[in-house]
Amino acid sequence: MMIYDLDSKRYLARHPRWALGWFDRLRGMIGRRFAAGEFDAMVFPRCGAVHSWWMTVPIDLVFLDRESKVIRLKSDFRPWRLPAGCRGAVTVIELPAGAIERAACRVGHRINLNSTLDGETIEKLQSETILKNAGASPCSAEPGTGTGTNKGFR
Repeated sequence: MMIYDLDSKRYLARHPRWALGWFDRLRGMIGRRFAAGEFDAMVFPRCGAVHSWWMTVPIDLVFLDRESKVIRLKSDFRPWRLPAGCRGAVTVIELPAGAIERAACRVGHRINLNSTLDGETIEKLQSETILKNAGASPCSAEPGTGTGTNKGFR
């Protein structure tokens, strides 16, 4: 699964690792380096703050809310720093330093944490009429109108 910025239409990571177990969460990036083509992000679900003690490389941090919207960015977070956090964050993504700038990621952007499509396919789908008019759904139609809206759909 890749990590894709739906607003800048760029990938944040193509080979992320998920810190799901207690040991992976404890270790994080300690003793690791990002390696092109095999490991380019560490994702911490159920997390709102991270530290950089015992790390050897600077990293970029992306803090996401429950809807996978960026609520804080921290670039060039250096090794041996006290925790950086964000109120309301439920997921933190650690990236190589400079990744936020390269992906043109900004606060407010929507992030797809489980992208399996390439950028061209996502862009094509977003431009399709069916996605532009996704609010029209016969399932949520008001009686007698034949149209409706599904305000929860993005």
